[in-house]
Amino acid sequence: MTEETTDLATRLRELAESPAPPMALDLDAAKRAGRRRRRFRVSAAAGGCAAVIVAASVVLPPLLDGPSPAPQASSPSDPARPPVPTAKTAAGANPMIAKAGFGWLPEVIRGVEYGVGAHGDYTLAIGDGQYPAMIWLAVYDKEPPADRLGEMGGEAVKVPTKVGDRDGYWVTVNPADPLNGGDSYLRWRTGDGRWAELNAYYLDIPDVRQTLLRVAEGVTVGDYPVPLPLRISGLPGGFHLADGLLSRRPSQDGVPWTMQLFYTVNGANVVIDVRPEGGGAPDGRGEPVCTTENSLRACVRIDRPNAADLGSIGGAQGLLDRITLLGPDERDWTTTVIG
Repeated sequence: MTEETTDLATRLRELAESPAPPMALDLDAAKRAGRRRRRFRVSAAAGGCAAVIVAASVVLPPLLDGPSPAPQASSPSDPARPPVPTAKTAAGANPMIAKAGFGWLPEVIRGVEYGVGAHGDYTLAIGDGQYPAMIWLAVYDKEPPADRLGEMGGEAVKVPTKVGDRDGYWVTVNPADPLNGGDSYLRWRTGDGRWAELNAYYLDIPDVRQTLLRVAEGVTVGDYPVPLPLRISGLPGGFHLADGLLSRRPSQDGVPWTMQLFYTVNGANVVIDVRPEGGGAPDGRGEPVCTTENSLRACVRIDRPNAADLGSIGGAQGLLDRITLLGPDERDWTTTVIG
């Protein structure tokens, strides 16, 4: 497990244990922390024994722009690498609506994650191993500042490029290195006037620049419901989604994927967690109520049951009884999740 994924796992556990509101994971903070650790490791590699230790454990993306073999397209038949959903459905029927999706992805990517919530929506193409490749995709209504988070460690500049026939640019602190030392930012204006951004790192591939441009060309922007492994017959009034996560971190969770829906109701936190059987139950406050069906395990946690006031439906067990698990085959998942 990487320090970055460990950081995300810790934040998810804190998420389940924190008082409401908010209940959301601060994804930008998690990414910033991971990049700070990455920069520290790179700096440490410059001297003495640290160079040997880091070289043995850290895979850094090469920064070459010369000719390289054409990257291979991802397999559309691999359920761990699903294309962006195309079926439209009512937003209220699906708590996870992606703002954009990937088309082509390099072979180093092993899955696509989605997140929605108070701290931003994202689509993440992720690899595997100790330091998995990561390509974060986000969409903004307006063009963000060059150094959007103010933590690039220098004066950010824009290096013009083309994404297909659209104008775009790299954001870097070194004009001679558009890829910004391997922590790469690529932005372009989309067809509907919004701005898309890729933030990529840990890419162990021969030609990072051309690969990211090709990934960007395949991005589609729009509201797409994400297929999920459950159906909920109905939620009581007062439920508000704080965050939704579909993660693919087998080295972290011991299963191919996990899904969490974090709700708030009357000041209480309600967590619905679904994962393949054998993946255990999520940490957090409140005693979990769990069931296993169709090779999946679902758990419901409520940190303050009295405040949640779900007695009319039977509390956590009553909410769990409203959940139908659709099985581990992602082809059987649904975009009509609630109702």
